[in-house]
Amino acid sequence: MQQILDRNPNARILACAPNNAAADLIAQKLMSRGTSQVFRLNSVSRRFDDLPHCLRDFSLSNDNQVFVVPRLEQLISYRVVVATCLSAGIPANLGAKRGYYSHIFIDEAGQGKEPEVIVPIKGIADENTNIIIAGDNQQLGPVIHSPLAKSLGLQTSYLARMMSRSIYDLNTNRGIT
Repeated sequence: MQQILDRNPNARILACAPNNAAADLIAQKLMSRGTSQVFRLNSVSRRFDDLPHCLRDFSLSNDNQVFVVPRLEQLISYRVVVATCLSAGIPANLGAKRGYYSHIFIDEAGQGKEPEVIVPIKGIADENTNIIIAGDNQQLGPVIHSPLAKSLGLQTSYLARMMSRSIYDLNTNRGIT
C-alpha cells in the first residue's frame, strides 16, 4: 500500500480486514501518512475503548465516545480508508461511485466468511479496481456456528475457495502431472 501511494498520487485505497484487530493493525502501519490521508472507519456499534489510543485521531467520534460515520465528502477526502469488511460497505451506502477506489485490499481473507469478504468488492469495485486479497488459507478459517451455514460451505473462506481452483495448482500450471 505504501508503494502504491508513493508511486501514484491518484491512488485511492480501501483497506479491509474481517475483524477490528486486523484493520487496526493496517491503520497503525499507515499512520505515518498522517490524519489528512488515512481514516480509520469504525462501526457505530464498536466500543470506543476498544480502538487503540494511537488511532483515535484517525477516527471520527462524538462527545459521547460513539463512533460516527462521516459525510461522503469528508470520507472521500482521504487517500486511504481502513475498515472491517462489513464496514467497508459504508462508502457505497453513502453514495461513493463504483471505481472510486483504485485499490481494494482485503487482508486476513483466510479468516473471513465469504459473504463479508465480498462486501467491499461487490459494493464499490468496478472493472478498473485492483483487488488484492491476502492471507493464509491454511490457517484458521472462518468461525461458523450455524449448521445450515456449514452445510452451505461457509466454513471455507473465499480465499481458500479461490486457492483451490486449478489456476492456482502449481503442479498443473507447471506441466507436472
